[in-house]
Amino acid sequence: MKKPENSSREVTSDIIAKIEDAIGAENVTTSDMERLLYSHDLAPLPKEAGVAFDNIPDAVVRPKSAEDVSKIAKIAFKTGVALTPRGASTWGLGGCTPTAAGIVIDFSSRMNNVHEIDEVNMCVKVDAGCTWKKVYDACAKKGLLVGSYPSSFPSATVGGWVSTGGIGPGGYKYGSARESILNLEVVLSNGTIMNTGYDKIANNMSGYNLNQLFSGAEGTLGLITKITLRVHPLGVIKPLAYDFENLRDMGGPITEITKHPSLRPLHIAWSDFMHFEHQRKAGLHAPDVKNLFLITLQGAPEFIEVEERTLDAIIEKYGGKKVAQSVADHEWEERCYEFRARKVGIGSIPAEVVVRNEHWAEFVDECYEGFKTMKMDGGGIIGMIADRSTAMFMPYYFMDTESPLGMTGFAYNYLMGDKAAKYGGRSLGLGIFFASNLDMIRDEGSAEFMRTLKTHADPNDVINPGHLVCGKTRFGLTLNDQIMGIASKMLQLVKGLLPEDALFETNKKRFRFDVIEEHKEKTRNI
Repeated sequence: MKKPENSSREVTSDIIAKIEDAIGAENVTTSDMERLLYSHDLAPLPKEAGVAFDNIPDAVVRPKSAEDVSKIAKIAFKTGVALTPRGASTWGLGGCTPTAAGIVIDFSSRMNNVHEIDEVNMCVKVDAGCTWKKVYDACAKKGLLVGSYPSSFPSATVGGWVSTGGIGPGGYKYGSARESILNLEVVLSNGTIMNTGYDKIANNMSGYNLNQLFSGAEGTLGLITKITLRVHPLGVIKPLAYDFENLRDMGGPITEITKHPSLRPLHIAWSDFMHFEHQRKAGLHAPDVKNLFLITLQGAPEFIEVEERTLDAIIEKYGGKKVAQSVADHEWEERCYEFRARKVGIGSIPAEVVVRNEHWAEFVDECYEGFKTMKMDGGGIIGMIADRSTAMFMPYYFMDTESPLGMTGFAYNYLMGDKAAKYGGRSLGLGIFFASNLDMIRDEGSAEFMRTLKTHADPNDVINPGHLVCGKTRFGLTLNDQIMGIASKMLQLVKGLLPEDALFETNKKRFRFDVIEEHKEKTRNI
């Protein structure tokens, strides 16, 4: 195959002019400020990352159609310029962060529409840049339910979450992002536009499952432009909330619920006492509970009544106490705002890992022990049951995002990844920062096969280079599992030697939240 004209990946003025001609100059920006804004995702990016990765793009483009994306891809394929797809950047592992500068394709600005809701064939077709909330609300108005979606659904885009193969609310009953997909419209690295499935009928036939190939690929195999999803009858949604003295006491009911032949909640989640304590300290409303077990039911009212009675009996057997319906309703409504306590002006990052449900209670202890070992300012332990065998833990912590030493907080993520592996689990997501984990969580054959797929689908390595299968720096050094394993151990060692964090309390005092809350209380009494 002929090599790209520009092997240095340099975005020349001529390349910018070609893209402007292709999709309109008004849809291309090279503004310094905008380029900087598009250089990171939800997670704070330490300044030192700019040494390893060329993370500031040369330009940002805002296409309006798959045809526009195809034109951009053809220019990149010919010139070797890197393309980084971006939704709403609500992830935190650098999945939409450039590694080789180039062009960021912003799908959220103009490709963000709901195109069709088919109430007969039970599907919805949307642009990749459409938010999950927009889809969810549009379907709900017609009495339909999107099966599962990310906890960041008010701002997260459909294409972004599909690209991470995510776990989220609704997944216990209807499956993860992959199970909801009927069809994807994808632009390949050479500009070819293809469909991976069918809009109105299931993809259950002989042949490779292309829907699942692109879901979870983190944008490395092609650029997803449209998605057709299954939808379900909405029925009634009823959350139930139970309070436990200790978080690990939920292990018994979790085991019994996941083994029950008839119970199929929409969502099963938990939040520990630390989570609520920090919300109160930050001046936020929090229920009067210790450790909350939230189980959300969905379906016909008569079936929900049976499930609720069954759940009440199970929870009572293990010492849990049912709390008011108003608490359950509030926590369900707040399901996408897990990190509200960062209101005190400090960063918070979760460690996302999955473990087998049989080890749920043991892993609770590991999370708390991890906070102690790494001297973390732990925010809380939250998470959800993904399916009958898998639990997703998101223990989160507070960190100083402005200080290089503050970034040692990532040691907790590496530690919990190591801990999860002990229980047959793993870290979730790879992006840039955890691309080295591919060789740890996959055997040699499957990891190499994934890299071969990437090379075949994107021979010029222009689509999201440096992500998922290869964390390559701007110097050509690959951050493989050996290098990152050493770096992880060093980071954990350094973090363990530093003084204990007290960032939340420090910032709380700095912003005088105690005075604010005292004033609120006095105002209420007037």
